[in-house]
Amino acid sequence: MKQTHEYNTNFNEYQKAILFLKEGCDCGCYNKVPQEKFAKIRADFQALSKTEQDAFLMAQLISMAGGEETTSSRFPKKERTNHRIFYRWNHNTLICQETYLNMLGISRKYLENIKEHLLSKGLLTRVHGNTGRMPQWKTKMVVDQDVKATVKEFLEKYAVEHGLPSPGRTKRGKENIVFLPTDTTYKSVHLEFLNNWETGSGYLKPSRLKYVTFLRIWHEVAPNIKLMSPRSDLCDTCHQLRSEIHSCQDETTKKELKKKS
Repeated sequence: MKQTHEYNTNFNEYQKAILFLKEGCDCGCYNKVPQEKFAKIRADFQALSKTEQDAFLMAQLISMAGGEETTSSRFPKKERTNHRIFYRWNHNTLICQETYLNMLGISRKYLENIKEHLLSKGLLTRVHGNTGRMPQWKTKMVVDQDVKATVKEFLEKYAVEHGLPSPGRTKRGKENIVFLPTDTTYKSVHLEFLNNWETGSGYLKPSRLKYVTFLRIWHEVAPNIKLMSPRSDLCDTCHQLRSEIHSCQDETTKKELKKKS
């Protein structure tokens, strides 16, 4: 798929070059260049990486640079050099800037940026875009399947420790609905998650997972785990069992109580 995409991109650049040669430039220098070779140069140049394009263009500018020594009427004894670029198709064939830009498929702004860089920093590699900046995954939480799995695992463990299955709410083929205590809130569970989430290799800092995102993931991966409202339809026996479960310190006894619920 990648090779096909690259082929299509290069072919499009080739076609753009041919289209330019059909319309031509104002000075008519486009008639001096062979169409197929002209278009192939554009397609090949556009296939290069940004760093490779910079290096190619800087080398071209150096080879095409020329200078004329002149004197000023105000300072006749002082000579000055006016730097000019003589754009060329080959060593003997001059072309205008418009044709040169279309030969490579670049903008005038990009060309001027390379010229400025060449004058100020020489052939040093240009620093592009986000180079030197902190990657996005270090500054912004990226929610992927691993993050969702981590949230789900935490919620299931939290429900086992603090929740109570709802009687009469089991549906065939679906997970049992588990109610969390009435004094529990979504924000308190989120805070508990942040405090307990492991920060080992491969994990992002838990503080990056915001409350709204945590809540959205919760409803997506564990919709059966709910908060118990004060008006819950649980009977008095269930409420008593829930209280006994939460106050019980022995795991074996706690499991037996949960079976009764």
